[in-house]
Formats: sequence, C-alpha cells, structure tokens
Amino acid sequence: MNTTNQDDVLQTLHHWQEAFPRKAVANSWPWELPRRLWHYLLQKNSIVEETTWAALGKSQLNKLVLALANDTYSVMGKTTFKEEFVTCGGVSLQDVDMQTMQSKVCPGLYFAGEVLDIDGITGGYNFQAAWTTAYIAGQLK
Repeated sequence: MNTTNQDDVLQTLHHWQEAFPRKAVANSWPWELPRRLWHYLLQKNSIVEETTWAALGKSQLNKLVLALANDTYSVMGKTTFKEEFVTCGGVSLQDVDMQTMQSKVCPGLYFAGEVLDIDGITGGYNFQAAWTTAYIAGQLK
C-alpha cells in the first residue's frame, strides 16, 4: 500500500467507489493485499462481502479506513515447525555477478534478498544477506 495516512486511504477508497460502483467489495480492492487479509478486514468491520462499492455506507467506509491505516497485530510465537525459513529456490547464484548482483543472463536486471537461491533458518545471517545484496545491487558503477 503506497498510502501514508487516513486521508490518503479515504481518497483512494472514494476513487475506487467511483471507478467500480457495481463491483462487490470482496472481489475488488485498490491495493495488492492478499485476498484472505482483505476478506478478514471486511469481516472484522462487519462489511458483507456481497456489498457493492456504491452501497458501502459512510460508517462502513470509515471503519475500513481506520483498519487499513491504523490496525496493529501481534505475532504470537512461531509456526508448528518452531523455526522459520527463508524461501528456498529462486534465481541461481551461478546466474548472478556477485560483485554487482546483476544478472548474467539479462544485463541491467539486479537481484537481492530472498529472490536469490539462498535458504536457511531465518535470523541475523539471512537478514544480513538480504541487506548486503540489496546494498551491492544499489551501488552505481
């Protein structure tokens, strides 16, 4: 979400209402939020999924704005595996110039972080790998 405050969120939702008045709020939303998160936010704010954007009332719209701009969530523990892993797979390190993070296959394309074929238990080492590869990729040569 590229918006930064409640006014920006409200303005975006008003635009969405005007642009897609007949679409159901459950099937169309302005940001690249996961579907499950969007449906959770609708349910949390008592917005029926079949409601169209045009039928969304001011009160419901304001609740949605508050949820999108101000909600906080606590993470409670780890998954059943007790350790979290970075995504396995990705761009082969053999196809990347490690001095610049530029693709050897497609010049001008740079890679960093978990998009690379690096895996292991998350924590300091993987964070450092993500930060370092991003720093290297961002250097102007």
